[in-house]
Amino acid sequence: MIKNIKSQIRKNFNKIFWITNPNIINIEIAVEKNFFDIFVIDYEHSLLSIDEIRTVIIYLNAKKIPIFIRFSKSNFIEAPKFLDFGIDGVIVSDVGSYKELKIIKDVIFYPKIGKRGVGLGRMNKHGKNFQEYLINFNNSLVFLPMIEKEINTQEIENIFKDPEVDGCLIGPYDLSMSLGKPGNFYSQRFIKIQNDILKMKKKYKKAAGLHFMDLNIKKLSLIKKKGFNFIPILTDVQFFKIGLDFLKK
Repeated sequence: MIKNIKSQIRKNFNKIFWITNPNIINIEIAVEKNFFDIFVIDYEHSLLSIDEIRTVIIYLNAKKIPIFIRFSKSNFIEAPKFLDFGIDGVIVSDVGSYKELKIIKDVIFYPKIGKRGVGLGRMNKHGKNFQEYLINFNNSLVFLPMIEKEINTQEIENIFKDPEVDGCLIGPYDLSMSLGKPGNFYSQRFIKIQNDILKMKKKYKKAAGLHFMDLNIKKLSLIKKKGFNFIPILTDVQFFKIGLDFLKK
């Protein structure tokens, strides 16, 4: 696992490339632009196969670029096999309470924090570096729950103050949908949750994330000014679409 990634997530401004398409050439182009800090594979809203994900992981590991996978609440139980293979962080969608958080931690962390089983895999060189990997893993894994439904301030704080949590990421479309105003990121309840997350970021010195979905990239600076520091920018497919739309001009 990449050293100091947890510190980078909590302290720095991180620009995220969101992968929904397994085209390794497109990913290579994104890497060569030297703009994105972290790459995330969306295992919830994509049709990437295990083999395709493996190819992406091997490529990004070789480039020493941090790679996370975003899981849903229905498939996060698969996270250990990807952790064994070589990812640096786990994002889980729609975490609405500390109780749900604890269930996820049991799956992705080793004892004494969680209940994850031990296996020999690529990340511990199939047993050669097993002891070193086991000692360092619980302190190295990045864990970012996603807030995607209405949630009260106390539950947000319960999640933020957990020592294994590195911050929270807002899924704006799902959150606005749960509030009954799809695509409206300016409703009072949406802003309240957004502000609560920013307050907890400051209080606990952790990350606050917001998936930036505006086609006007210039507005990215406004998100940074608000205090968000973990910013997935559109998706790989949207960047491709922007390029094609340019032909119409």
